[in-house]
Amino acid sequence: MHLKPATIAVITDFGTEDGYAGAMKGRMLSECPDVRVINISHEIRPFDIRQAAFCLNNSYPFFPDKTVFVVVVDPGVGTTRRGVVIKTSQHYFVGPDNGVFSFVFQREGFQAYEINLQEFNEEISPTFHGRDVFARIAAWLADGRSLDNYLQPIKTMASFLRAPHKINENTYELEIIHIDHFGNLILNFDRQIWMSLQNHKNIHLQIKNIELKTIKSTFGDVSKNEIAMLWDSSGYLQISQNQGNAAKTLQSSVGDVVRLKI
Repeated sequence: MHLKPATIAVITDFGTEDGYAGAMKGRMLSECPDVRVINISHEIRPFDIRQAAFCLNNSYPFFPDKTVFVVVVDPGVGTTRRGVVIKTSQHYFVGPDNGVFSFVFQREGFQAYEINLQEFNEEISPTFHGRDVFARIAAWLADGRSLDNYLQPIKTMASFLRAPHKINENTYELEIIHIDHFGNLILNFDRQIWMSLQNHKNIHLQIKNIELKTIKSTFGDVSKNEIAMLWDSSGYLQISQNQGNAAKTLQSSVGDVVRLKI
């Protein structure tokens, strides 16, 4: 594994007030002074693996080839959970094996490697692998160093994404997998699944006491405060409220189930 990208892009739940994000970036620059470090977000809700995964999914396809993405939302830091490096045809991903790369696994062909902590010569903080492990691995990738001693191929990875549950020939149960900043409800149902259905033009979605029958093109296709069904910018079906907050209005949470009929 030998690579020299110009950019490391970072997602964490660290915030910016305590210097944790700065420590990670300082470590990266110390190991690879010429690298460009980009902040995607340090405002992921604490320990929210799903939000981190969705943030990554929304952003990584638009970065240049050979970007290294570091995602550190890591409630299991210091435990037996693995640290991993993921290689796709265009990018690298570094972080904990806890589901933060779920969308990458769904969308990309990839090779996966476990990080061997025993190869690190310096002391590793059991509570800050972001600084002592992931930042260094990312910087070494950016610097073009060989990591053969640090990485071991693996085949299985943690993911929270599940396929829609088929109840019968015409009915599916979908799960709310993310609620974004605007209160949009993102479902585990994308355009490819939709197009594969025989009667995909005839779609009905039931959530609470509301039935939605048409996939709209954009928010403004319905009146203010009206609930609508449309595709989000990454190709997932979402339930939205025009200039409102669908999650609050419908009292919905991540993990809730809605029913789709065709």
